[in-house]
Order: sequence, then C-alpha cells, then structure tokens
Amino acid sequence: MTRTPTFEELFRDCQRTAVHLEMRDAYMKSDPAFIDWKAGVVLDPAERWADWHAIVMEAASRGVEVRRARIVSTPVSEYIRFEHDVTDDIAAGESVRWLSRRNATSLVLPGNDFWLFDSSLVLVNHFDGEGENML
Repeated sequence: MTRTPTFEELFRDCQRTAVHLEMRDAYMKSDPAFIDWKAGVVLDPAERWADWHAIVMEAASRGVEVRRARIVSTPVSEYIRFEHDVTDDIAAGESVRWLSRRNATSLVLPGNDFWLFDSSLVLVNHFDGEGENML
C-alpha cells in the first residue's frame, strides 16, 4: 500500500512550483488567530505562523516558486479582511495575489481549493459549508 505524503513532505519534495488556489470567502472561523483578530488582538504573523513561514522559506531557498491566488467576493468578507490584514507570507517568499470574483467569471475554475506541486501533483482541500477543514 502506498503511503500518502504529508503536506510538509509535498513541499520538501517539490522542485519547481507550489501553487495554491483559494476560492472561499471564509475559512476556519474557529481558528484562534481569527478569533483573536476579531477581538482586536494585534497579531504578529511571524510568530503566529512561524511553522508555515519556515516551510515557505525552505522551499523558496531551493528555488521553488510558491504562489497563492485568492478569488474574493466584493465587498470582501470579514474573514478575507483578516487574511489581508495578517498576510505576511510575502516576507517568507510566497507570492500572494487577489482577484475579485467578478473578474474571475470567465475563468474555468475547479469546485475545490487545491495545491498544485510541480504542475503534476494535486492536493485537493475539502471544507464544510462553514469553511472548516474536513480532513
């Protein structure tokens, strides 16, 4: 039986590109960082997401291009405002782009968010109706 690689292993084994597409207006509303942000707590992204930044920095140091595209509704949701406010991924080496849902209308997009590694391996993200991770 083949073992499924972990998310970290997918990044470690990636050689050229790691591309993430996000299309939901809200994710993980139970996330302590989102709850703190809503309460007015000033978040330090470098501290709060140090593990993620380490993964991105390690991949980028090997020449892997890490990109993320976010398809967002307008006006943006509270959660998307949170993501914009705390996005510090660029400093770690990730390129983050935002596209309004209206401007994405003519694009053929999949039904789920996903990561695409080296244009050959897809990790599909599954969320419930409230944006909570189902896996």
